[in-house]
Amino acid sequence: MTRVKICGLTRPDDVGLAVELGAAWIGFNFAAASPRRVDARRAEELSRAGGRSALRVGVFVTESPAAIREAVEAARLDLVQLHRPLRLEDVEESPAPIVAVAHVGPSGPDLPPDALLARCAALLFDTRVPGLPGGTGKAYDWRAVAGRGSAVPVLLAGGLSPDNVADAIRAARPFGVDVASGVESSPGVKDPARLRRFFEAVARADTDAA
Repeated sequence: MTRVKICGLTRPDDVGLAVELGAAWIGFNFAAASPRRVDARRAEELSRAGGRSALRVGVFVTESPAAIREAVEAARLDLVQLHRPLRLEDVEESPAPIVAVAHVGPSGPDLPPDALLARCAALLFDTRVPGLPGGTGKAYDWRAVAGRGSAVPVLLAGGLSPDNVADAIRAARPFGVDVASGVESSPGVKDPARLRRFFEAVARADTDAA
């Protein structure tokens, strides 16, 4: 079964619906420049709305270890997702297990060093424009990441939507998929109909693969 991560959550009702639909992870963006940014106080409220059935993931880009620690404690985060080149100090200082991010460019994914990746909880493939927070919401050739980084669970992100997530799953066979803008009516505001369609498309892809 392909797990689903709903990211960029900013409203308790959206958190509740994501969990009701079966999200394995709920993501809160703490990156300063993100239009979906939440502070530690808001993240605490969102965390309460999620109950305990889904893992809480904090998304960070340039934030300091102190800021990450504050967010982890306030929102009771289970995982720290880092949209920057992974460093030894990130792994050693993180207050929660890390989801490493490999950005996919024209020549393929830029994977973290094996020794660091082995110490992470998961690896997420995404696209990124330098200087911007998180992903771009742009799709890429999912076949380019099939079978890559398999030492840890792999999540697929980047331009996913209810219309293409089934194709992405068939192409890359990831452990999970991650979506933010593809199920929104505006940044940080999830569209209930698109959320439902996304989960339905994932379920169809899994059924086809069975």
